[in-house]
Amino acid sequence: MSIQKDHKLPMYYQIKNIILSQISEGIYHPGDMIPSERILGEQYKISRMTVRQALNELVQEGKLYRERGRGTFVSAPRFFQSNLMSFTETLLEQGCVPSTEILEFSTVKNLAQIAPMLDLSAEQSFYKVKRLRLLDGTPVALETAYIPIMYCPELTPIDISQSLYKVLREKYGHTVESTSSTMEACISNKMMMQVFGFKKQVPLLKVEGVSICQEGKKIFYELSYYRADIYTYQVDIHKRGMKRR
Repeated sequence: MSIQKDHKLPMYYQIKNIILSQISEGIYHPGDMIPSERILGEQYKISRMTVRQALNELVQEGKLYRERGRGTFVSAPRFFQSNLMSFTETLLEQGCVPSTEILEFSTVKNLAQIAPMLDLSAEQSFYKVKRLRLLDGTPVALETAYIPIMYCPELTPIDISQSLYKVLREKYGHTVESTSSTMEACISNKMMMQVFGFKKQVPLLKVEGVSICQEGKKIFYELSYYRADIYTYQVDIHKRGMKRR
């Protein structure tokens, strides 16, 4: 098979575009191994050096990754968060397709550790919402939120299948203005490997925090696990007394 050559574009660039098109069309999926340099060279009747240049650039751009002794594989899509936006809003802004699988929707009470974080008594009742969040069909986050029922009466599974921030704002008049969170690295356990579809343990980013409304009300607590190979969170730290520009 030979490539339809466009003399206006370098050959390696044309190979890059072919591979990117095959990824976008679903011929190759995240984690799939692509053909070797030798096979691609023979397939398109070009030199291995040209193929190597195309693959090197795709690796540098994060579209592909290499594993020593195994080959070159398709990277999972990444998303980047640097401000206070919901998962849904963040992905839509970056041109990705978000979706949600609801793993649990129940009511619980007597949360002696979580209730005080929201300035509530342990006797308060909460919705427990566990959701698997997907990016272009790929599981990337496992979120468990505890929401006081008194703040969101008659919340439904349909509500939480979309942006929780949006539901809180539009249905209940609660606009999240800030979060108080801690982040740490961890490794997926057997349960998470099953939920995410991992065949081996992978690094995750654990995020635990409380979301706070504009009037200072602590509206919900959430514990989330994000795939570290896909999710990037930027934090800007400023010296005390310096003004942000």
